[in-house]
Amino acid sequence: MEKWNLTKSNDLYRVQAWGDGYFDVNENGNVCVKPNKNGKSFDLFELTRSLVQRGIEAPILFRFDGIIKNRVQYLQDSFAQAILSFGYTGKYRAAFPIKVNQQKHVVDIVRQAGREFMLGLEVGSKPELLAVLAIHDTPNALLLCNGYKDAEYIELALLSGRIGRRPVIIIEQLYELQAVLDTSARLGVDAEIGLRMKPSSKGSGRWESSGGDQAKFGLSTHEIVLAINQLKKAQKTDCLKLLHFHIGSQITAINSIKRVLREATRMYTEIAKLCPSLCFFDVGGGLGVDYDGSRTNFESSMNYTVEEYARDVVSAIQEACNEAALPHPDIVTECGRALLAHHAVLISEVIDVAPSMGAVQDLEDPPSDNQILSDLRNLYRQLSVKNCHETLHDALEIKETILQGFIQGSLSLEDRAYADKGYKHLIAKLKVVSEDLKFVPEDLQKLDEGLRDTFFCNFSVFQSLPDSWAIDQLFPIMPIHRLCEEPKRKAIMADLTCDSDGKIDRFIDLKDVGRHITLHELTTGSPYYLGIFLIGAYQETLGDLHNLFGDTNAVHIEIDENGQPDVTHIVEGDTVREVLGYVQYEAQDLMERLRTSLEKALKAGTLTHEQSATIQKRYKESLEGYTYLVV
Repeated sequence: MEKWNLTKSNDLYRVQAWGDGYFDVNENGNVCVKPNKNGKSFDLFELTRSLVQRGIEAPILFRFDGIIKNRVQYLQDSFAQAILSFGYTGKYRAAFPIKVNQQKHVVDIVRQAGREFMLGLEVGSKPELLAVLAIHDTPNALLLCNGYKDAEYIELALLSGRIGRRPVIIIEQLYELQAVLDTSARLGVDAEIGLRMKPSSKGSGRWESSGGDQAKFGLSTHEIVLAINQLKKAQKTDCLKLLHFHIGSQITAINSIKRVLREATRMYTEIAKLCPSLCFFDVGGGLGVDYDGSRTNFESSMNYTVEEYARDVVSAIQEACNEAALPHPDIVTECGRALLAHHAVLISEVIDVAPSMGAVQDLEDPPSDNQILSDLRNLYRQLSVKNCHETLHDALEIKETILQGFIQGSLSLEDRAYADKGYKHLIAKLKVVSEDLKFVPEDLQKLDEGLRDTFFCNFSVFQSLPDSWAIDQLFPIMPIHRLCEEPKRKAIMADLTCDSDGKIDRFIDLKDVGRHITLHELTTGSPYYLGIFLIGAYQETLGDLHNLFGDTNAVHIEIDENGQPDVTHIVEGDTVREVLGYVQYEAQDLMERLRTSLEKALKAGTLTHEQSATIQKRYKESLEGYTYLVV
């Protein structure tokens, strides 16, 4: 058999497929990062090890700012090339929806990367508007105002135009239009208005239901006509600048995009005939990310490229406008996921392993002469290729009999322990023997699920990967080192939370969803790090405080002129004091209550002064410490 090598590791973890040029494996068997795809790279494992030595403990969230810059440029170049090749006369105007990742340092990097392209920002709430109103200072860049709007939201948006911003208030509910017109008149500020249509065409993938006639946001055709008539009545049709639609996040199939463009471009041309001031066509978000590297229309993938997406958008709008003899509008996209997913990687250290039972040569003698234990051992001894399917059925029956026997008292604790262990050994042997069958029945194929090790990892699924728990989103996961060695353990991952859902047991796979990930044996005294990739979109803000595990340490990395990683910013993870404060436990009050309990214990003689001092010291140190384990 050929010796294990880097090519096999690449094939196993599919890093070159989902990595999209940003991630690879170097000659040392470590994952490397290439922020500019074809430019210089650096070693992710060595970077992790150096930060741990500096006291920045795992779990660590790496944000690679260079990847964000590259993604902004990539999207811009794709549309620029499409515009050039089709002879399109309008411009491309990217806008970043900050709900995808509201972290200030992330938003700042996006803004800086897109400044020369007049990249805009999109907000969906009043807090988001307040967050960006002060910092969004790119001249003539759009400030797209979506979401539910009260009078204060509308007033702030309109007044931002007086300080150099360019707000476009997008009407998503019909009642908002009159509020905008009234506030505009009261302030003496002209409004730039957009209408969000509700396309009947739906997207594809996990978020398909967020589009269509029953979508939460948007105006029906009837409501759009009412809005235009309302603008005419107010003599404000010249305020209408933009048409917007959105068919959902992570669109997996390009045909869904083409289908909705046919409907939306027709709507644009009809409105533009009535309101010639219309000049922006906002095609929303939805541009996918190929999380599993399969290039299919599976919900964690996409069957098209960014270049193909850009060509289809440009050509569809151009064709519709040419047919209607209308000028080509500026094209706006809100592709947040595609811009940010690749830039963030979570590094977690494995802290323990619960191994599954393997096959043995023979079962040891039972602790008693109970017949069911003898039957179990005989099943193990007589197992063969010919009877393995029948043996599985017998084993399942014996398992139920063992449970009933223990409940009724005919099996002792020792008998039950022997039977449980023997059953697991039998299942492992069944799996090995069944591999020689020409056709493996489905129930034998599923035996793998009972033969997986559990790797316990220092992180919280609920805090760092909420989409993995909530909607079964797949993220690429792999060791970031030891890739020259053959991994032999079929595993699932469990986090630190006291919750049975705090695990990952679904993994990327070329043909299906993998039910395990193959990992290495742990080496005593050496850390084993796993990387969870493509988590830069949505995960941070959606994360919760289950078991009061807070934000992880976050480190921003740039690459210097020598190709070395440069730590540009460190955002320390939450301390225990901070997360307790989020749920109204004030540290000072807790310390005072603890002191009172210690005083009572000292008076009662159950505690020495030295022990009291130790408890107070450890308690105070822990309050200021990381919420995760310090391994």
